[in-house]
Amino acid sequence: MGDILSNVLPEQRLARLVAATLREPDAEIAISGLLDGLIGLVGASHSLLAVLDEEVGDLTVRYGSGRDWETVAQNRHLPLDMGLKEGIVGWVAATGTSVVAGNVREDPKYRALFDSTLSEMAVPVRDISGRLRAVLNVESDHEHAFSDSDQTIIESAATICASLIDRIDQNRREEALIQIGNSLDTVMDEADLIQQVIEIAEQTLRLHSCSIFLFDANNRQIVLRGTIGRLKDQIGLLTYDKGEGFTGWVAQNGKSILLDDPQTDTRWRGKYVEIPSEQIASFLAVPIMFRNHIHGVIRALRRRSDNPFVDNRFTSMDERLLQAIAEQVASGLENIQIMSKIVRSERMIAWGELSAKSSHMIGNRIFAIKGDVNELGFLASEPVLDIESIRSLQKSLSVNVMRVEEILNDFRDFVSATQIQKQPIDINTLVKETVEEVFPKRSPIQLVLTLNELPPVLADDRRLRRAISELIENSLHHITDGQLSVTTELTSDDEYVRIVIADTGPGIEPDRKETIFQPFYSGRAKGMGLGLSIVKGILEAHGGNATEEGVLGQGARFVLVLPA
Repeated sequence: MGDILSNVLPEQRLARLVAATLREPDAEIAISGLLDGLIGLVGASHSLLAVLDEEVGDLTVRYGSGRDWETVAQNRHLPLDMGLKEGIVGWVAATGTSVVAGNVREDPKYRALFDSTLSEMAVPVRDISGRLRAVLNVESDHEHAFSDSDQTIIESAATICASLIDRIDQNRREEALIQIGNSLDTVMDEADLIQQVIEIAEQTLRLHSCSIFLFDANNRQIVLRGTIGRLKDQIGLLTYDKGEGFTGWVAQNGKSILLDDPQTDTRWRGKYVEIPSEQIASFLAVPIMFRNHIHGVIRALRRRSDNPFVDNRFTSMDERLLQAIAEQVASGLENIQIMSKIVRSERMIAWGELSAKSSHMIGNRIFAIKGDVNELGFLASEPVLDIESIRSLQKSLSVNVMRVEEILNDFRDFVSATQIQKQPIDINTLVKETVEEVFPKRSPIQLVLTLNELPPVLADDRRLRRAISELIENSLHHITDGQLSVTTELTSDDEYVRIVIADTGPGIEPDRKETIFQPFYSGRAKGMGLGLSIVKGILEAHGGNATEEGVLGQGARFVLVLPA
């Protein structure tokens, strides 16, 4: 940006610098360009922007310009304090007033960053609410280097910096809403939705606690369904009545609450709080509403800072963001409820088909068993027992009973496929053990097992073993030699774990790739055709999916995807 500032008057140079800064779409690049331009405008050796970290209670040098700033000052933490030798920047942040030090050696507040600095000027950077966001300072290798007009320039630049910092925050908040919106397309479980929303809200709003309470239709109370605070072990147990405390008040009235020092409000109860009551600096709660129907409440708390100069209370902007998040949560909950109704309807249809088909298949076996039992009775009435005929009947009875057991097992697995209990598991260990259990000890088929490094996954150990073993057995049924490969891998975005089971069999026709996952479809002579339907149900219950991606004539390739 220096080229546009040469050979023009100072006023013109300032106007061009401001214009160039505001035109830059990337706020961080704009800040760096502004600091570059300030060096030439006020004759400084270095210019720095130290941004307030409300969580830690200090300032961090995030942006700068000058010959030594990257090696000496970048990411340097500066104390926010009024103590002597604690730094002019920290003093400005604590007092909210500008400082011009003509000779830093004579200033008791000065703390050296650059050995060459002889004079310094620092001004506070405030947002639209008047709260401190950062400190902008310039330093010079000469004494008394900065004039009153230079101070005016730097204070004007501080106003621009405040706008750019707000823009960065706004981008971060918009990204959070986009993340939540994206999760609505993939999350089919209320608990998973709540957990994702809480984690995103925590990162975006820099919360000390965040909890979501939802209405329980049975007892007409709002129940804790998710939290990042100390109440985590009481999820599902803590409740508020409508109108009880701030949380119950928001649930009853459908209005938000933003309060500093909430203990002074008559509605305060302090019944269940994530941090000690006396440590709460700010309380924020918003209703989760969809078309005037209240689903519950999102509430957040901020703890009093240990540093008396840090103001980390919630702002109206925080309130608006949490309201936007609550709207997305309400929409997500509505979608989950609608999908739950659809799934229940589809499963009821499947239940009807399952009952009809299982009844028919079991009836056929029972008819055969009755015939064997009648024949056995006839043989038993003969004066001389026909041992060979009895043995033949015993074998027939055993086969038919085994077939009935297989039908009942398929029935049971289909019903329970989506009933999962998640816990952290090592996918590689699970896959290795399942392969060892299912793959024949002596087989002409070559087994290739490739296990790549993976993070732990929240999953139901027993259900996943069932899905993997079904696919391995399915491959073994279709190949007599050749190769079976089982691979685990992490997707390129590190968001999903994939288990790939591929064989060198005949493969699957493109128009059958979806059909094979439907209930009662089977390419085998026995069974009810529920195997791959069960596999898909298990994966979808985990928030993942099961697909077939092989090429006809080159073998089947089943891909199981799980959230990492």
